[in-house]
Amino acid sequence: MEPLPSTFVTKLESNYRELWFNNYKYPILNTITSLQEGEPENRKLDFVNIDEAITFFSKLITRPGKDDGVRVYFASPSSDGNVYKDKCGILTLIFVRTTGVNKADDKIYYAFNGKTFETIKEDNARLWVHNYQNVKRNILFETLSDNDRANLIRETKHIWFSLLQVADTIKEMIYQKGKAGNIINGFGIRFVSYSNQDYSFPQPVEGAKERRQRLTIAFSFMNGKKDIGIQDIDSTEFDARLALTMERFLGDTFDTGDPTPPPSSGNKAALDVSDK
Repeated sequence: MEPLPSTFVTKLESNYRELWFNNYKYPILNTITSLQEGEPENRKLDFVNIDEAITFFSKLITRPGKDDGVRVYFASPSSDGNVYKDKCGILTLIFVRTTGVNKADDKIYYAFNGKTFETIKEDNARLWVHNYQNVKRNILFETLSDNDRANLIRETKHIWFSLLQVADTIKEMIYQKGKAGNIINGFGIRFVSYSNQDYSFPQPVEGAKERRQRLTIAFSFMNGKKDIGIQDIDSTEFDARLALTMERFLGDTFDTGDPTPPPSSGNKAALDVSDK
């Protein structure tokens, strides 16, 4: 039996993050998106099935280097894939692998096509990201913590995951598909937000205070069209894995990637408008 994956977040915390996004960020995003795009804002991106999810994430960890990882940009093109003046677009994500300690994009960008993520031209990826950073990122400023607003720190631009976190997520997908294939048939990515409380599992998270009320993402297994967590799939096994996780805990608290900014600040990635 294996410990829980390094991207595990407790059910309680997952619920807090979803509620915080739905109550404070989604209404603002949905208002402008509905007015300008004529359709509701995205809350999630669902793979057509779990096999497509495994295939895509596996592409991101081929030929891994010690300091390599994966960056996930927030982006917002219109539904036809273009960016138009005075249109905010619809929230989505762009994935790219990063190399080395400086976390440089390898310039192979992947965008969601309704079923999985496929390659997209760098110029298009940049337009999508710039549209989010110039429009939606700005209107979300009022949803940030008092500390962020006082210090003029703006909303999340992108999130970085280590290859270990990505590999652990793939491993868990393969395991649950083999063990609970009658229950698990899908995998999705959720737009969520850190709440106004610091996350702690199994001990306080470094940088948690700086992450309060900031946009992030969550991964979820799916049973049909409903989300289902590891704890819900098999509660008895979950308890045993949780105990094993606590026993082997070595000091790096589980969380869902490193958002920029903060705690990562002053970081201008390849597609960013600026380093702010």
